[in-house]
Amino acid sequence: MEIYGVKNGKKVENMGMRGYYFAMDDNLVQKIAVGDIALKSLKIDDYPGLDIDRSWEAIHYLLCGDISDGDAPLGYVVPLTSERAIDFGSYGAFSLRAEQVAEALQAMSTLVEAQLRLRYNFPAMVKNEVYPLDPDTVSDEDKDEFFAYMLQHFNEIRRFYSQTVAKGKGLIFYIF
Repeated sequence: MEIYGVKNGKKVENMGMRGYYFAMDDNLVQKIAVGDIALKSLKIDDYPGLDIDRSWEAIHYLLCGDISDGDAPLGYVVPLTSERAIDFGSYGAFSLRAEQVAEALQAMSTLVEAQLRLRYNFPAMVKNEVYPLDPDTVSDEDKDEFFAYMLQHFNEIRRFYSQTVAKGKGLIFYIF
C-alpha cells in the first residue's frame, strides 16, 4: 500500500501536494511579504531550495498538534499560518524572516528522534486526516514507515534551515 510519495523505496514524482522551501535575501523576503514584489515574478530555480515531498502537513502536525497555524518557534518549521501567507499558486506561500528561521532552527536543534516519537500519535493523525494519510487505505502497519518518512524530511528541513541561518537568509515555503 502506498500512503505517500515513496513507492518501492524510490521517490515518486508529481504525486499530490508537495512542499518546497527556498532561501533568499531577508530584505527580498520582506518585500515579498508586504506585496512590494510579486513572488510569481521571481525565478524560483535561482534560489537554494528543498523539496519535502508530501510530508509538510504531517510534520507541521507532529510539531504543533494541528494541521494549520501553530505557535512559534515550531510553527515556523512548516509555516502554515495566515499571518505569513502570500498569494501564490493554487495553495499560497508563506514567508519567514531570517530571525524566524533562526528561532525555528534553535527549537528543532533540541528535538531528537526519541522526543519526536513521544509527540507522534499516528491514530490521531489518521483520524484528523493529516495529509498525506488516507484514512480509507492506511493501517497501523504503516505507523513505523510513516514516522521514518517524516523523520527523514524533518532532518532535511533542519539541515536546510541550518544552511539558511548560516547565510543570514529568510525563507519562502509553498505548496504545489
